[in-house]
Amino acid sequence: MSTDTVGFGVIGLGMGNVRARCIHETDGARLVAVAELDEERGRKAASDYGVDWYEDYRRLLDRDDIDVINVMTPSGTHADFALEAAQAGKHVITTKPIDVNLERADRMIEACRDAGVILSIDFEARYMADNVRVKQAVDEGRLGRMILGEVRLKWFRNDDYYKGWHGTWKLDGGGSLINQSVHQIDLLVWYMGPVENVQGQIGVFNHDIESEDLGMAMIRFKSGAVGTILGTTTCPVTIPAGVELHGTDGLVITAGNRLATWHIPDESMEDPFPYDGPANVIEDMIGPVRDGGTPRITGEEAKKSLALILAIYESSRTGRSVSL
Repeated sequence: MSTDTVGFGVIGLGMGNVRARCIHETDGARLVAVAELDEERGRKAASDYGVDWYEDYRRLLDRDDIDVINVMTPSGTHADFALEAAQAGKHVITTKPIDVNLERADRMIEACRDAGVILSIDFEARYMADNVRVKQAVDEGRLGRMILGEVRLKWFRNDDYYKGWHGTWKLDGGGSLINQSVHQIDLLVWYMGPVENVQGQIGVFNHDIESEDLGMAMIRFKSGAVGTILGTTTCPVTIPAGVELHGTDGLVITAGNRLATWHIPDESMEDPFPYDGPANVIEDMIGPVRDGGTPRITGEEAKKSLALILAIYESSRTGRSVSL
């Protein structure tokens, strides 16, 4: 493997500042520049990380020392930035979800493929050791034949949170399912496999927003297993979101991406689980950019959770089960 560092640029310094810091602290990665319309945020990042700041994101695309563009903008804009980055020959990371509809997601995937650049979506939960441990147990059949997979997210969001693009169909793509619950929904599909059909219901119960602050769904997987989803921002307090899985031989429950229950014959939650994979999408991108290969969450992989969430929305609108 080459020892050259990989140059990153970040567009958007809301949550993007967290990723900028991650890049700055990751061996093999080099934060080169950031783009942000808010001058205070931009100048602070430039000072904190010793990088260049631009108001115009196109300045990042013009730089030869930037290999990867990290898009940390509202969900409904991901494709716009990703397409321009790909055309400029830059590899692309976007925050979750990939975008807000499947057509735009497909355009991103096709543009990156045609340009010969890598597209990865930042589903950080897939890099966490306890979640990887669950995936391994399911794939190895240690829970037996899978029967039920459940997602439960009960968070609090106040009205100020929704003053802006959050909770809008155009820029957020929805509400508590596509924004807050998408990480756990992605894990559920990762664990349980392809979805056959879904029956969903969404509603607005405690906020003045376009999209849902509570969504529920019943799922049938192609394996014959079933599942449920509950995602809401109406809970008076935020409790750790989690995934619960059981099969004929075992039960696993996570909360806040940490193991809470591990009931598998002859195993204990305290058993060592050595994990030496990438800790985040930045680490995961370095190898493929240097030497070729595929990151853990490709555009095609990220489409799976988006397709399920959009099917839940369609089911709620029509009152019918939706096949995927």
